[in-house]
Amino acid sequence: MNECEVIALLSEIRTSRPRYALSGYGADLRSTSLVSALAAYECSGLTARRARFDGEAGVLRDPLVLCEGKGSFLWDADGLAYVDMGACFAVSSYGHANEALVSALESQARRLMHGMGDVYPTDTKVSFLRALAEIAPGNLNQALLSQSGAEAVETGIKMAQMATKRGRIIAFESSYHGLSYGALSVTGHRDDFKSPFSSRISALTTFVPYANCLRCAFGKKRDRCGFACLEHLERILTNPSCGAGEVAAVIAEPIQGRGGDIVPPTGWLAALRDLCTRRGILLILDEIYTGFGRTGRVFACEHEDVVPDILCLGKAMTGGFPMSAAMATPEVLRHWPENISEAIHTSTFLGNPMGCAVGLKALEILMREGLPQRAAVLGNWLEEALGALWRRHPDIIAEVRGRGLMWGIEMASEDLTPRTDLALRIVDAMRDCGFVLLPGGPWSNVVSIAPPLVMPEACLEAFVDALGEVLEHL
Repeated sequence: MNECEVIALLSEIRTSRPRYALSGYGADLRSTSLVSALAAYECSGLTARRARFDGEAGVLRDPLVLCEGKGSFLWDADGLAYVDMGACFAVSSYGHANEALVSALESQARRLMHGMGDVYPTDTKVSFLRALAEIAPGNLNQALLSQSGAEAVETGIKMAQMATKRGRIIAFESSYHGLSYGALSVTGHRDDFKSPFSSRISALTTFVPYANCLRCAFGKKRDRCGFACLEHLERILTNPSCGAGEVAAVIAEPIQGRGGDIVPPTGWLAALRDLCTRRGILLILDEIYTGFGRTGRVFACEHEDVVPDILCLGKAMTGGFPMSAAMATPEVLRHWPENISEAIHTSTFLGNPMGCAVGLKALEILMREGLPQRAAVLGNWLEEALGALWRRHPDIIAEVRGRGLMWGIEMASEDLTPRTDLALRIVDAMRDCGFVLLPGGPWSNVVSIAPPLVMPEACLEAFVDALGEVLEHL
């Protein structure tokens, strides 16, 4: 979209605020009728919708039903335009309906829509894996593709167990690695995600505190931290009574995403890498959220020149097509058994040629247009703009933190009591202003920001202005 179209849309959104305030409430809305229809055909526990008769549990308003996207904008079923401040779960980094990605998908679909996984590879898969290896840090040059981030995490765990012949994994509190059984076993985000399925979730995971300096588990001050959380981890690994023996790997997010956009202090990731190396433990980094330019570098681990043994990728890797990857060093994968008759790990859609074609084009766009560098520059601007709002509202904003185009605003009282109610009201009020946001963190008290990497500056400025208005009214 050109600058004039963007400015016109932002103006239209601002003048249409009364209509936005009605979305999700009117019985005559197309979105409302579609949500009602969805509730009849989808798992009832999944469809969030407003209560419509006595005794029915629901939410305050019906969700948006999205019908179209272009660049940094989304349109709902009732024709209202929104600025997408979350890139639809940090996936649409290159903008919605990116013409180059659409063209790559259409071209490949006309040529070959589906391949034969690990049996007969496609030429597109070869090209994509070569391109992925070229931008990956260090010697992470071999990969196993899959469809979702959770699958990539599970593949990474398999790689670690195969390489070390050990079973236990160290994971972090508030981490989010996916909700399938294997990924759930290392997800520390919320216990209610796991408790209904606990009988089938591996108990061979030890959870330790993440480097959340605002809420340090050891009561340390930020400037006198000494990486107490890593000292605790080393103590666990040293003391045989802690029950953390036979550890295959530590899995970590360089910046916790769904856990509340938690940015560890400088040097922490490098220290974790050093600890793993000294202990003969593999380091798995989950960059499904942070990868591909989100934090101002191609991968977040590059901010500290850290190279993991295994790297899990997804989301923005293709900009929308469901595909993920677990990358590893040759040293790790030399322990993977030869495929003689049946592969020990594969799937029907492994290396789908359409996904590979879109991913190949996405990597080209990422590097050609310098999107990581753009994210770094815009991140500096956002840091100052959001910091100004923090200084104006220190009684309700506990912290503004982030890097590149990944930011979180934690809503809490002065004693750090989470203000979930306030965060949800902000997200809802920003929807009335035409901006799509999501809450994050274990208490859902963090307003998370992760816009497309191609978002025009005018959209970011309009967002900060609207957020300032909302905070003043609250």
